[in-house]
Amino acid sequence: MALGVFLFAQSLPATITLNDSTLEVRGDKTVEDALKASGIRPKPGDLVAVDGSLLEADKGRPFHATINGQDVSDLKAKLASGDVVEIGNGGSVEEPSDIVEEVIPWEAQQEGDGAIHIIEGTGQDGKKSTKTGKTSGIVVDQVTQEPVNSVIRNVTPDVGDDKVIALTFDDGPWAEQTGAVLDVLAAYGAKATFFTVGDRIEQDHGAEYVKRAAAEGHQICTHSYDHARGSGQSTNLGFMSHEERVAEVEKGYAAIEAVTGTEASRIFRAPGGNFGPEVVHSIGPLIKAEIGWNIDSGDWSKPGVDAIVEQLENAWPGSIVLMHDGGGDRSQTVEALKTALPCLEEQGYRFITMDELMQYPLS
Repeated sequence: MALGVFLFAQSLPATITLNDSTLEVRGDKTVEDALKASGIRPKPGDLVAVDGSLLEADKGRPFHATINGQDVSDLKAKLASGDVVEIGNGGSVEEPSDIVEEVIPWEAQQEGDGAIHIIEGTGQDGKKSTKTGKTSGIVVDQVTQEPVNSVIRNVTPDVGDDKVIALTFDDGPWAEQTGAVLDVLAAYGAKATFFTVGDRIEQDHGAEYVKRAAAEGHQICTHSYDHARGSGQSTNLGFMSHEERVAEVEKGYAAIEAVTGTEASRIFRAPGGNFGPEVVHSIGPLIKAEIGWNIDSGDWSKPGVDAIVEQLENAWPGSIVLMHDGGGDRSQTVEALKTALPCLEEQGYRFITMDELMQYPLS
């Protein structure tokens, strides 16, 4: 009797909703049976090349079907009473292909022409796939993920009527001459920013001068760990590998922090002022800003005290002045400061750190 009841139930049609109409499906009650009962004849899709052009008509997906919202591709899929079925034309099928994935490097977009270079946003690489059709041989490129670019805003402080100048010193600490620079600055109540070289801090009593500079209110920043020595040819982080560039900055920070006991400033100056795309890619996430200059004192070339004084006395409100307390004999720099600082002070100028200068509106 049980077998008879089962066989009787199996013989009953399944009542489904097909394309918004009620339909009774008999036989095995499959999608194929529903198609036969409905008279629907789906049109197959086409086989297309990787660029979307036609390869073979009607060689794509033979039909499109869903049962209760779920895609099905098997004509033998079973149906039950109450099922909601949608059946329509098939879709295109793309030819098999070989795919090569590539990275699209992010870029640092430059805005403005000021000497303070502020990094905004974290760059993120994009992705591109190159597909080569195995049947057609057609090659197409497709961007699967757009790169996210960072922005370098090259800005200038708007100091208004404030007669302020940012004195900056590179390549130290350097034995007693860094102390001599600090003596002159102290005599005139001047504050400055020292872009230190990490391995100089670790030798020739460099730590003592960094401690003193910090204690006297000067800003201590890094100018890299060893001024891009080695593969950087002591001039350009861009010549170095990504890993080397990152190490130059991180080790530069560590050298400062070991002496001051506080987190190092994320204000940075690149060796040689070389802050190209490769450098930005590597160290952009590590720094707040890279600092250029408006006035090069020329002291690095030892042009004579008078020539250095002339450059310093040409400073204007909001200007950033490049000098050196390291990299060799800087006695000319020390003597030039003794002449230029009182002259500028008489004109009403004050000497402030980069952090203080960057508190002004930047545009």
